[in-house]
Formats: sequence, C-alpha cells, structure tokens
Amino acid sequence: MKVGARWFLSVVLVMLGTVMLQAQVSAQSEECPNYNFQNLFFSEYFPGTKWDNSSGNLNITWSANNEFILNDKVARPFSSDELVWIRDAFQSWDDALSTVTFSEVASSSQAAITIGYVDLVAPANESGSYAYWNANWTNNLRYSATIKLKTNKAWWFGVKSQFIHAVQHEIGNVLGLGDAISGNDYSSTLLHPWQPPYGNIPLSNFDTGIVRQLYGESTCPSTFPSNIKAAADLKAKQEADAIAAAKKAAEIKKSTITCVKGKITKRVTASKPVCPIGYKKK
Repeated sequence: MKVGARWFLSVVLVMLGTVMLQAQVSAQSEECPNYNFQNLFFSEYFPGTKWDNSSGNLNITWSANNEFILNDKVARPFSSDELVWIRDAFQSWDDALSTVTFSEVASSSQAAITIGYVDLVAPANESGSYAYWNANWTNNLRYSATIKLKTNKAWWFGVKSQFIHAVQHEIGNVLGLGDAISGNDYSSTLLHPWQPPYGNIPLSNFDTGIVRQLYGESTCPSTFPSNIKAAADLKAKQEADAIAAAKKAAEIKKSTITCVKGKITKRVTASKPVCPIGYKKK
C-alpha cells in the first residue's frame, strides 16, 4: 500500500470514529419517558382501549370514499389536494409506530376507518365541532372508527397545515389517545384547544412517544422510526463529507525536490517542499 493511500484511509477512519463516538454519547444520555395518561388527558380518553397490535404487524384500513359516515350523509367529496393531506395525516401516525400501519382502500365496506365531510347538525354536542370521531370496541379492542369533518369550516380546512392537524388529531383519538391540556411546553397534535405549529410531519417526539407507549413500543427517541431515518441520513451525510474531505486532502498536488549537503542527498515530498536547514536544492 502506498503511503498516500494509507494516510487517506487513516483520516477517513478517524473521522468515522468521531461520528460513531458522538452517536454513542447521545445514546448513553438518552431519556425514555413514561407518560401518565390519566394525568395527561382530560377528555376523549378511554383507558385500556386500543387496536389489537399483539401480532406485531397490525394493518388498519381506511377510506375517504364514502356515502355515509356513521349516521350522517357525506356532504361533498374531498378534493385531490385534501386526499393527499389525509394520506399525509395517516402516514404520520404510521411512521410513528413500528407495529401498526395504515392502508387506504377504495371501498368503505372494506375499511376499518372511514372519513368524510358531513354537516354535523346532530346530536347537540357536535354543534361547535370542527371534527368528530367515533370508535367501536369489544373487550377493549377497537375494530372500527369514523372521522367526520364539518363542511361549514372551510376557512379552517382550506389551509393545508390546519387540515392535516385536524385529521391527525382525530386519528390520535381513534387510536386511543385523549385530548391533552393546551398551554403545556410541548408540541402536540392532541392539545385541546388546538395550538400551532399545525400539521407536524413527522409527528413531534411527544406524540410519537405517547402513541408508542399506548401500543407497547419503546418511548426512547432513538427508537422512533422517523428519528432512526434522520440519524441514518445524518450519519450517511457525515460519512460522505468525511470521505470527500479526506479525498480532497489526499488529492492536494505534491511535488518532490532533491536537497544536497556536501555528499549527502535527501528527497523531500510535500505540497510545498522546502529543503532542511543547511541543505540546498539541487
């Protein structure tokens, strides 16, 4: 192996070692929260109820192609943009969980969750709602649910981030999470009343942590799928940068000169070679 190649490899290994050490220090200092749902949620929370992910690979189907949502007739179909936003909202919860996925289906009869625009004129407790959810369960295991969006709230649903936020909030309730008290120092789509930032994608570490706890998954941020991807992307970039920097340094043009002192001859190789003191360039 040539000296230049050996030096290049050494630089790369040192840089990659630094990246790995930083990751180890981060992992060692990590906190894995344990949430008290009874204190956290003030409404819409039904302890012990969730979808059955005991198989470790639960797929929940959903549809936005419906004539009725529970007891209400769908008032209008979703626009193409709104359908994309709905998919983004479901995917954000999908990305937060390792044992639960969501799949869109065309027919509402095949869907475990249906979503649509309705007038929300009854019952009375829906009168002030922007969105409303319902879920069915047996022995604490949920098996179907609905999400209704109110048609006369176009000013809210016309904004992408606000639309996604509303759907994310209702999906969180459908999954088994409740409404959290607003005014706390964390970002969450479960806060009520809703607070910005709206439509976080990926979900905040707080939302990811609470849904993973509900479904028996690790609450350590390093285990969150979105964080794993972000860490992998960062590591790949750091490695690529380290290799590029080392390669650039190795490619710096070097030259060799011959230096003499009496009968002694020395060769000096460097980017800007200079003869030692007492030697003259030949």
